[in-house]
Amino acid sequence: MTLHHFKALAQDKQRRALLQRGAFVADRTTDAFCVYLFQIDKFYVEIFFIRESDEIVWIKSFECVDELEPYLTNINISSLLN
Repeated sequence: MTLHHFKALAQDKQRRALLQRGAFVADRTTDAFCVYLFQIDKFYVEIFFIRESDEIVWIKSFECVDELEPYLTNINISSLLN
């Protein structure tokens, strides 16, 4: 699946594609949201949930690795360094 194909899907089909093809990578929280990061093939998808209700309010997909920066401090790579 390509990023372009994923973005063209309706939100319910995007969620289904994540369940079928996505690999969970990391999560993070903000004051208002819980954000889950997935990888599908060569792109990434963030799902934004409202913290109080677990309601999905936004699905963001991207290829640029610069957008992974908010997750980098939370990824433990110590086992890779040994």
